[in-house]
Amino acid sequence: MKIRTTFILIVFTLSSFIFAHPALADKKHSGSNHPPIQHGKKHGTPKKTHKEGGHKKHLFSDDWHDTLSDHQKLEVDKMHITLMKESAPIKAMIKLKKAELAILATQDAADLKAIDQKINEILDLKRQKIQKRFHHIAEMRGILSPEQRLSYDMMIIGRAMKPKK
Repeated sequence: MKIRTTFILIVFTLSSFIFAHPALADKKHSGSNHPPIQHGKKHGTPKKTHKEGGHKKHLFSDDWHDTLSDHQKLEVDKMHITLMKESAPIKAMIKLKKAELAILATQDAADLKAIDQKINEILDLKRQKIQKRFHHIAEMRGILSPEQRLSYDMMIIGRAMKPKK
């Protein structure tokens, strides 16, 4: 009987944590004392202000695209479409080669030379994809003003410094 009472008490405690936690979270953020959360550009993540530990806005913010003229916007769109058209087949080939590599690696008598060859094919495709991307970046910089380039460069270098997920 004592074990049953203990079990019921533990289940009740755990279930109250499960159900109470979301309710507390809603009450915490629904009060009028808290400002509304501003969301960033990607994935609805909360945007931190400088006081909350976010980065300080620079003279040229990372919103370089907001300063584009109509002509620049058209050129940027054309360049992006070209990049996507050139990159899509490469990305598809990388996926296909990775699937082929997985099949080679999971065979009972795996052919190590074939595996190495497939890895080299994947790396060559990735090299092509990276080259296209950075050629695109260089092309983009060519249509930007010096002020826009500064902001654009900050974005590019910032992306390079972030750890890959």
